[in-house]
Amino acid sequence: MSTRYGQHQTDVQVDCEWATLDVTIHWTLDRDDYQDLVSIDKITVGDKDLHEGWNVPYFEEIIWDEVMAGEDYLPTDHGD
Repeated sequence: MSTRYGQHQTDVQVDCEWATLDVTIHWTLDRDDYQDLVSIDKITVGDKDLHEGWNVPYFEEIIWDEVMAGEDYLPTDHGD
């Protein structure tokens, strides 16, 4: 049985003016009494953490649109 809440990783490609980058979004899904809460822990390219200086709301939107909306969400995407 997979765990929906907790820490996760999602691999995505992002475009910028000068390149397309393969990045990994490290994020945590929590909940309060009313809603699910997504927080971005770090954004990595390879082994480099590039969280500082990136548009974090953009990456939160990717998680909400691509994972949480169920567009390509499978319970097995996030391990046991």
